[in-house]
Amino acid sequence: MAEESFELIERKINDLVQIVDALKKDKANLAEEVSRMEGETKELTKKLSELMRERGEVKDRVERILSRLDAIEL
Repeated sequence: MAEESFELIERKINDLVQIVDALKKDKANLAEEVSRMEGETKELTKKLSELMRERGEVKDRVERILSRLDAIEL
C-alpha cells in the first residue's frame, strides 16, 4: 500500500515537472514573440511619424500652390 502511494506521488511529481517545463518553454516563446512585436511596433511607429511628417509637407505645398492660383485669378 505504501509503495503504491509513493509511486502515485512520484508519477504526480513527474507530471508536474513536465507541466512546469512546458510552461517555461511557452513563457520563453511568448517572451520572444513579445520582443519581436515590440520591435515591429517601434518600426511601424517610426514609419507612421515619417508619413505624417511627409503628409504635412505635402499639405503645405498644396496650400501654397492653391494660394498662388487664387492670386492669379484676382
